[in-house]
Amino acid sequence: MWTIGSLLLIAFNTAVRLVMFRVGRRSRWVFISILLLVGFLGWLLPTGDKRSDSVAEAASLEHTYGLVSWEFENFFDKWSHRVWTVLPWTPTSEEDRRAALDRYVVFVEELRTAKADLDRATSKENPDASVIYDAQSVVDRLIAERDGLRDGLEEYLEQVIADVVRSDEVDLVGSFVWPPVDFRIDSPPKLLVTSPREEISRIEDVLIDPDISVDQMSEIEHELVDSHDLSAVVIQTGGLASYPNVIPTTGLKRLVDVGAHEWLHVYLVFYPLGRAYFDDGDIRSMNETLADMFGREVGLRVHSEVTGEEFVAPVRPETASKQATEAEDEDESDETGEFSFNRFMGETREKTDELLADGLIDEAEAYMEARRVELLDHNYQIRKINQAYFAFHGTYAESPSSTSPIARYLWDLREQVDSVGELVKLLRPLGMYNEFEELLIEYGVELESDE
Repeated sequence: MWTIGSLLLIAFNTAVRLVMFRVGRRSRWVFISILLLVGFLGWLLPTGDKRSDSVAEAASLEHTYGLVSWEFENFFDKWSHRVWTVLPWTPTSEEDRRAALDRYVVFVEELRTAKADLDRATSKENPDASVIYDAQSVVDRLIAERDGLRDGLEEYLEQVIADVVRSDEVDLVGSFVWPPVDFRIDSPPKLLVTSPREEISRIEDVLIDPDISVDQMSEIEHELVDSHDLSAVVIQTGGLASYPNVIPTTGLKRLVDVGAHEWLHVYLVFYPLGRAYFDDGDIRSMNETLADMFGREVGLRVHSEVTGEEFVAPVRPETASKQATEAEDEDESDETGEFSFNRFMGETREKTDELLADGLIDEAEAYMEARRVELLDHNYQIRKINQAYFAFHGTYAESPSSTSPIARYLWDLREQVDSVGELVKLLRPLGMYNEFEELLIEYGVELESDE
């Protein structure tokens, strides 16, 4: 997920680098101090007067994510650590970084188990305070360990991602990777998404504190429905393209996938495709779907590099192929007899669109809730499915919740070029969706009819 903060922090980093090369030491620190003061005031003023420009921001005002303060705090923490480790008396060896990686792999499972124990302790009918305290203490201890472990681990993985991005197999940049790969392993924010109730359309997003409770999320969602007739849902993001990027504390394969995905968002800020992210829903979907494809392939190469496992190229997902006919879907279901989440969600989205097109809003919402409950029987835990849920997931064209053909278009192009980096270079100059369609026609990709 992309934010304007990434551009601001890159601009700051660029200014600092230019000053470091062109002026004396005293002038350099005066200039840096001025930049910090301007950034601090820009962060403080909107927070101090608690103004909000939209109903979604007003409803979530007490739970918004402090993005700018997070970026400044972590940006300087990471770069101060980087400077510290290159000093001759505080070296960090390759062995130290590998040891941090090995510990992290084990640590993730320990943290997952500890959080599950805490969830069980707090969800009992008559919770035992002492059990909850002990479970919380374990989680807090592991989080503290992560915070002490992550600096060296992040630098190691950032370097490997940079090496892969400039490799012949990816072929996106030359010997100099810009912007630098820079991420922080942390808790990504949640996202409040709104949509009209009468149709599925992504209106507005607001970043939300990752520690918000389920009850608080429900309060925000209900307020927007009851007071403003908006469908709303608070969703956990998979990462954030701030600078440094925010990456979840997750398994190694997923971590490097998200790291590459979010880096590409920051990279594309310097090109028309990235700058047009908020201009149009189709352009946003192009950005996110391209980042999904790039992150998956680069992530698999990085994972292979650091673990020694054989690299296996990603294959075109079912959701990036032409829709099968209803008869084919029915035949496939009869043959396998297995539950397909992708097919289930595709059917749910299609039926919901039909009900909304007929003006049956209440019926559509009841249908989505019934389908959510049905998913519980198949061990899929989704807190809420509504118009806003589909509006968010529909942005990612490989998702079964999307009705967009963009994933198929991008995979058709990917199969005609030599590398995923070449695919990025092909798309990055495009700032409007009609330019994308012209490119598709040029490459012989069949466009889907609007009918």
